[in-house]
Amino acid sequence: MRVPVGGNPLRWGAEIALGLYRSVVLTLLTVLLPTVAGFVGFGGSLVAYSWTKGSTAPLAVRALASLGETLVIVVWIAAGVWMVHLLTSRQLAQAARRVTRRWLALELEVSYRPVFPVTRMATGYWWDGVEYQKSEREARRRARMQARFHDPQLHWDGLWGVVAGVTVLPVAALPPLAVAGGGYLIAARGLPLPGVAAIVAGLAAAPFAWRVLRPVAVRFLGTTPQSLFGRRVRQLEAIRADQTQAQVAELERIERGLHDGAQARIVAMGMAMQVAERMVDTDPAAAKAILADARATSAAALAELRSLVRGINPPVLAERGLVDAVRALALDAPVEVTVHSEVPSRVERPVESAVYFAVAELLTNVAKHAHATEVRIELVYRSRTLTATVTDNGAGGAAAAAGSGLSGIERRVKAFDGRLLITSPAGGPTHITVAVPCALS
Repeated sequence: MRVPVGGNPLRWGAEIALGLYRSVVLTLLTVLLPTVAGFVGFGGSLVAYSWTKGSTAPLAVRALASLGETLVIVVWIAAGVWMVHLLTSRQLAQAARRVTRRWLALELEVSYRPVFPVTRMATGYWWDGVEYQKSEREARRRARMQARFHDPQLHWDGLWGVVAGVTVLPVAALPPLAVAGGGYLIAARGLPLPGVAAIVAGLAAAPFAWRVLRPVAVRFLGTTPQSLFGRRVRQLEAIRADQTQAQVAELERIERGLHDGAQARIVAMGMAMQVAERMVDTDPAAAKAILADARATSAAALAELRSLVRGINPPVLAERGLVDAVRALALDAPVEVTVHSEVPSRVERPVESAVYFAVAELLTNVAKHAHATEVRIELVYRSRTLTATVTDNGAGGAAAAAGSGLSGIERRVKAFDGRLLITSPAGGPTHITVAVPCALS
């Protein structure tokens, strides 16, 4: 809501009254934890510091004792704030979200941990989601406690209470305190000028002070941020989904290759042999010709099957390792390819396969799109990481767009915590590096 610079005095009065009201509400919503901390700290200091009062011990001993007493007070404050937080943070944060939605039109929806449904096991015990209990009643009680007091969102609400207590509270409480203090100076102390000045300052600040709520609410009143573990779980779930899609695509490719290639040739060969079987007595020459064609068809089918098998698990990769397999790729490439290797021995087989097919895809992209005449492949193993860098002198402009071969390579290496680095300015040259953490076998 924008405060008018000039105009109707009634509008100014309404803005001031609304600001005072909102400041008071925010003060009530954020004052609890600081009040508890102050009360426990004050009372604890009266008790703890009395333990060594009047002591005649040496200065070093008294200083050490005072430090211990201070630490005890800090522990008491933390314990008091923690207990109040468990009992009140959820309700206070939900109330703060409601006023944030009404005043600032900010939707800060959160979800709290539901109560785990208890289950009776075959042993007769009841499972509450964490441990086994002897009775259903105890299991339900423990399940409610787990949902209520071990919810990450509840603790994030507690952090909101702490942060708001040192940011929102001092600013929001200033206008009502100034007005109340000014009234006290006038009525009880007979100081009209300071009292009027305090009241005017409080009223002038009222339309603005409550607005400190927005930045703090946006940062701390929403859903709890994902922990490192949670982010890792979601990352692995995304990788698993990508790998599932890649496996489905690979199976479809194999099925298509068998159906359109070897399977069709084998069916045609069977039909030809059936015809030859009928003609062998009546027209032996024609039967021999048909059998010769069938033999050629069988050879073509065998070649296609071998090609398909090489695409699934190249024999040279299985028998001789990544370096020799990449050199074999270089010999079959339509452009001049040089291979430089600093890999002392074979790496893990899954990593070998992933890097091999990545290099094969990169060479295919060079042949199709780069218009290059020279390609250099560097295989290096350093710091427990295998890197394969493919450099060409082509047109450049390569990017891992959705659905492209480069995006497929990126998905493949992510399954091993690997990464794909692309440097491909327009006009070239293009440097693409696949880096995968692994160990030597």
